[in-house]
Amino acid sequence: MDETLTPYVSTADSVELPDGRMLHFVCMGEGSPTVILSAGLGDFAGVAWSTVQPEMAKITRVCSWDRPGFGLSDGTVSPVDARSLAADLEAALASGKMPSPYVMVGHSFGANESLLFTDRHPDQVVGMVLVDPSIPDQAALMQHIQPAVAPEQNPVVQLFRKCAAGIRAGTAKAGGPDPDHCFDYPPVWPLALRQALSAKVANPVQYETMASIVGSANSGVSSGQVVNTSRNYRDMPLIVLTAGDRLLGVPPPPEETKAWLLAVGDVADRGHVELAALSTRGVNTRVPDANHYIQRTQPQAVIDAVAQVVGEARASRR
Repeated sequence: MDETLTPYVSTADSVELPDGRMLHFVCMGEGSPTVILSAGLGDFAGVAWSTVQPEMAKITRVCSWDRPGFGLSDGTVSPVDARSLAADLEAALASGKMPSPYVMVGHSFGANESLLFTDRHPDQVVGMVLVDPSIPDQAALMQHIQPAVAPEQNPVVQLFRKCAAGIRAGTAKAGGPDPDHCFDYPPVWPLALRQALSAKVANPVQYETMASIVGSANSGVSSGQVVNTSRNYRDMPLIVLTAGDRLLGVPPPPEETKAWLLAVGDVADRGHVELAALSTRGVNTRVPDANHYIQRTQPQAVIDAVAQVVGEARASRR
């Protein structure tokens, strides 16, 4: 049983948004600045951060969150994209439950919310760590390698929509007929977490929201919204971590697939250099023996990067 996920069952730190939706947060530790952890696309807080959040929490307050529809956050009937996700995060942080200043930490797609929030609130953000991040306008930059996929052609989006339709019609149920495994979670996850997630997705709006988020990401809408040609983080502490081996742990792919993956990686790597250049103190570090999930394959690298940025931010405030 993966007991590292047990803390992520708690809803004690959840925040009610102005429209009544609940956004699920899990906070650990004490101190300032507050570290905000944003997960990659399709992940929820526990899956993304359980390997590193408790260690980070030994030095300061650290809060991870679930996007609408994912994990234990409420879904929404409105379309969801990077801009609306950043607005939800902004509203949650404005509640005062997680006081500024902040160090924004984003893995993969989570870089989008980190960048957009920092653009809007530069006075509240004192540092940033991006973990093998997505890059602004990623879909367009990779169009020649990895064409954007319209939501109606995206198999993940279609599966989520199928789950929503099945739940709405009563043909998919927890503990009952579930032909598309809409209520299946890994058996190593704590029972309480599996039960909480199953209860949450019994509302079809959850899967509809997931479909909206993935659709806006893979169609290129979200990455286009993150473009900001005037973005400048001056001398803010900033570390961009790049995976040293994105094929680590992946079964050896055919040569054609391997070449494609390496080409995608090259575009991302160039984007990481550009992200680090947003600050005069920005650093781009390649992490050896780490795949895209650096926080799982080399967790200490992420813990150390956050500790370094927190330390630099504190020193700058003295």
